[in-house]
Amino acid sequence: MIYYVALILVLLLILLYFLMRLRTLEKHFKGNVEDNKNFGALRSGSTVFKKTLKRSKEKALKNIGARFTIIRRSLFILWLLIMVFLLLYPFMGNFSKGVFSVFASTGTIFLGFAAKPFIENIIAGIVITLSKQFNVGDTIVIKDYYGVVEDINMTHTIVKLWDWQRFVIPNVNMLKENFINYTLVNESQWAKVEFWISYESDVELVKELAIKVAKENSHVNLSSEPHFWVMDMTSDNIKCWVAGLTDSPANGWSFKNEFRLKFYTELRKLNIKPHFKYIVLNEEFEKDGIGKRV
Repeated sequence: MIYYVALILVLLLILLYFLMRLRTLEKHFKGNVEDNKNFGALRSGSTVFKKTLKRSKEKALKNIGARFTIIRRSLFILWLLIMVFLLLYPFMGNFSKGVFSVFASTGTIFLGFAAKPFIENIIAGIVITLSKQFNVGDTIVIKDYYGVVEDINMTHTIVKLWDWQRFVIPNVNMLKENFINYTLVNESQWAKVEFWISYESDVELVKELAIKVAKENSHVNLSSEPHFWVMDMTSDNIKCWVAGLTDSPANGWSFKNEFRLKFYTELRKLNIKPHFKYIVLNEEFEKDGIGKRV
């Protein structure tokens, strides 16, 4: 009798602990989504865009609640099965080992073939939820696709790409795939622009101009100064980088676009030409000095 009372009390305490942890985690995820002011890979001031982002947020909050409800129910079923097994354990010696083996083998075969992909994705969904590798609203780059995690279901993850297409990834593959999470710790990032100049260009003048344009960018955070680097010197050109600190991935995208437009305009004013490679199409064109610019 003492065995059963102690067992039930211990299992109840364990169940309550995990339920409390899940509730705390659910509040944390929902809070992140609600506090996310840039629920999109790009920044836009249009009314339609803002309404779409608002609907995406509402859907995300609803799906987070549904996901945790499934996890809680799965936890309760697992807890119930464990409790039944432990309650019946003292009487296991009275059951036929042959019958028990048949049922166990049948269940294993069924799970191994019929439900394996589904169960794998369900388990992966639970692991993703508990591991905090990424959350709804996080801006990521996966397989060269740039977008925001719009939804995490129990079987798959949906990434809303910058062009509003949806990239659907099974949770098992999501666990295996390498990706960049721009908002895992915080949303700030160094937005980098890469460009090339010829050896005839004045590098110091280009550096001064790049830093000036970066500082004047409307999306830069001047708590840290923009930086300029010469990254490589080939036989044909000089590879340069300029980077500015931004407060979000969306601002980073806008920083790069604004910088390129302004920087190109300023280079033209100073008559500084970026480097071009010429690909000779054939020997005849080479004689005439005609080539294709890339």
